[in-house]
Amino acid sequence: MTNKEFLDKVSQKTGFKMTDVKSLSAALIDVVLESIAQGNSVTVQGFGSFEPREKASRKIYNPTTKDYIVVPSKTTLSYKMSATLKEKLNLG
Repeated sequence: MTNKEFLDKVSQKTGFKMTDVKSLSAALIDVVLESIAQGNSVTVQGFGSFEPREKASRKIYNPTTKDYIVVPSKTTLSYKMSATLKEKLNLG
């Protein structure tokens, strides 16, 4: 599903104008991204949880050069599906 298709479906389901749905969608995404960037987790009821996690730096072996390389630490995003979504997808 493309972003346009998603916005069309939300517009049809809610009865809101497409411009309102676009601005609401953009605002929702901005709020979620800002919260995650600040290190907070975000839970969307019936969908799941997004949580930033810090991966520690580590050494890896490069078989081509036969050297160890240090991979710096970085922040990744963890997603955990809600029970409702798992049920709808027949996963649990």
